[in-house]
Amino acid sequence: MIVEKSKLQGNTLLNVEGVIKLGESARFFAEALQRALEEESGHVLIDFSRINYIDSTGIGELVGYLGRFRDLDRKMILINPSDRIRKLLAIAQLDRLFVMAENLDEALGQAATEER
Repeated sequence: MIVEKSKLQGNTLLNVEGVIKLGESARFFAEALQRALEEESGHVLIDFSRINYIDSTGIGELVGYLGRFRDLDRKMILINPSDRIRKLLAIAQLDRLFVMAENLDEALGQAATEER
């Protein structure tokens, strides 16, 4: 798994590549989210366009960090998750919790809005 972090218009962009599943990749993903939570400000945009698989451990990390970011009045926006990931979130009835965007421009627009 690869996570590249950059700043964009006061937000943190995480470009994620690979799979997020039980074990090292889920820990690595959680560590990247924790660093964004502690070391950065603004909203967190997570580009899922190069993630083709996430298991329940990865979903659990997302849900846990969603709450932590919200507690700090920060958004977590998922950019371009695959149809499989969208369906998985819908089946677990988590799709309503997450802000999702089709592309980076849409995510930046959502980050700029006042609503969560």
